Amino acid sequence: MPTDRARPVRWLLMAGHVPQDLRGGGIVRYTVELARALQRRDDVELHLLTSQQAAGSLAELTGSEERIVRLPARVPDPLVPAFERSLLSRTLASRFDVVQGAKHLLPRSVAARTVLTVHDMLLFDRPADFPLPKRTLLRRPYAGALRQAGTLLCVSAATRTRLTQWAPELAARTAVVPLATSPQLLSSAATPVDGLACKTFGLVVGDSSPRKNLAVAVSAWAQVIEQRPDAVLALVGPPAWGVEAYGPDHARLVASGHVVQLTGVDDGTLRWCYENAAVVLAPSLAEGFGLPAVEALDLGAPLITSLDPALVEVSGSDADHLRADDVPAWADAVLRHLSAPRPTRDRQPRTWDDVAAETVAAVSST
Repeated sequence: MPTDRARPVRWLLMAGHVPQDLRGGGIVRYTVELARALQRRDDVELHLLTSQQAAGSLAELTGSEERIVRLPARVPDPLVPAFERSLLSRTLASRFDVVQGAKHLLPRSVAARTVLTVHDMLLFDRPADFPLPKRTLLRRPYAGALRQAGTLLCVSAATRTRLTQWAPELAARTAVVPLATSPQLLSSAATPVDGLACKTFGLVVGDSSPRKNLAVAVSAWAQVIEQRPDAVLALVGPPAWGVEAYGPDHARLVASGHVVQLTGVDDGTLRWCYENAAVVLAPSLAEGFGLPAVEALDLGAPLITSLDPALVEVSGSDADHLRADDVPAWADAVLRHLSAPRPTRDRQPRTWDDVAAETVAAVSST
């Protein structure tokens, strides 16, 4: 970090993975919200590394086209990670005080303080969850970036524990900076879902990959409807991107209307789902943070999670915690919530200004 207090820190946030519409999964949302919060700070001059297509949209986050660094148009998407790791430093030279990788990578040999956000260690712990090209081409560069970074920002203490188990020598360079619910989600007008508006329903938010363990939630629901045939399970997530794992009861429950799938919903629809669900289920086998659990609690929903350390960490005593493979226990817990009033919590949501402040402080101190 510079010692010259007369000017703000020139901070480059790598956002080449952010699409033109600024929408996407958890890492996209992290990058966009952190950019907005950093831009609000007087001590940071935010710059963004972007694709050619997203440059215009992301320039609005910085307030100036001059603060956009574009990836070369001639680099095809599959080769962007290799470019960012091996060739980007030539483009950056010594223009920035801080270069932050928001998704797995940092430019090698860059003349700046390097910061890497560690969302999880799943590329090492669960490589089979990823398409072959990604796990083949990304693991070594990710490992190199982890060892290179001057500051490693772990999104949870659970992720920091896993990182330091993988490489104990990195402990002194780590800090925990938890995530926050999107302000757009908290402020959007709730939009009812026609097929759920008059029904008692449970909610799962996340993709359909094996790690998310949807099969347990769906199989538990098959037991739930034996006592509550009016109950519906809503599965909200992105379009499938790999192997899906819904379990043996899925097709039957979809056909009977007891499972409803919603894809690509907007913030208003997601907010309504959280605010009207009788219970939210987070049965995941492994998480780096577990943002849907925090979103559920911030919007007042009852919550059941697995015993995954990150999910237990972010939800604490505000949720029930069950073994990820205990289908009867999940069914019993759901039935209790279906018969109980929604809890009243005095909860002040964490903000992205908090995330930005802790990010800047961590970079200054490590």
